[in-house]
Amino acid sequence: MTENPDVGGRPVITVIEPEEFAPLGRLGQWLLAEGARLEVVRLWRGEAVPSFDEVGDGLVVLGGAMSAHDDADHPWLADLRALLRRVVDERVPAVAICLGAQVAAEALGGATAVPSPHGGESGIVSLCLTEAAREDPVFSEIVDEAVRAAVRAGIPTHGGTRLPVIVSHDDGVVRLPQGATLLASSEGAPVQAWCAGGLTALQHHPESNPERIEYWMARSHARRLGVVAGEEEAGAMSAQSLPAEAAEAGRAARVEAEKVDPVIRAFGRALARVLARAASARRAGTGSGGAASG
Repeated sequence: MTENPDVGGRPVITVIEPEEFAPLGRLGQWLLAEGARLEVVRLWRGEAVPSFDEVGDGLVVLGGAMSAHDDADHPWLADLRALLRRVVDERVPAVAICLGAQVAAEALGGATAVPSPHGGESGIVSLCLTEAAREDPVFSEIVDEAVRAAVRAGIPTHGGTRLPVIVSHDDGVVRLPQGATLLASSEGAPVQAWCAGGLTALQHHPESNPERIEYWMARSHARRLGVVAGEEEAGAMSAQSLPAEAAEAGRAARVEAEKVDPVIRAFGRALARVLARAASARRAGTGSGGAASG
């Protein structure tokens, strides 16, 4: 389970991976570069959700094609909700992505709609940052780094209020937990990013890359064509089984993602730095917050 087994004073960040086709990706490389040790829990292999005492100094919960309501097929969701409640109560530094953010909302008293009444999103969308996102002393550090990357790449940010992000979801958070702070919205997802306690919840995918968005877009297109019925079945499709139209949709999405990838990378690197720093502070007994101050 340990990605780098050496011990010492480095912070331990537990990564919960609900499915094989939604891995940690580049975020793992960036966390390792920041000095973190990673404990990866692969729920799709039958590994159990860790207890709070097993989490270590920080937590990342990734996405997956299942829904936040799918307890019948994925009974570990109940344990994950309980863990997220404790993590937020104890202000453990944490990041929840896509499905992880939806499960976190449900765990804390918010609501996720399956499917979203606003429709799904896929590919590149514009993240609209709230005033709270730009004023938060921690999350604004991530935003500022991404904005600087956008300016260097000639990508408009509308005065630092918008950023391109990678998305792939049909469900969405429709009610924030009480006390949570909205950080960003998009045209198709009024709740795109939020924070509570030491948790930063993101509907978009800072861990992803152009190759991964090609993979998902092609399979989502195949699902829309009726080749497969469900999102989990689509995720497991091989490249050889994709219809030509779906494969082309994937290639086009990759080209679009490559244009804005400098911004995606900058956001992800800054997120990794902030999370690793907060986990280090917790390990040293000096921290009380997380990836965003909440």
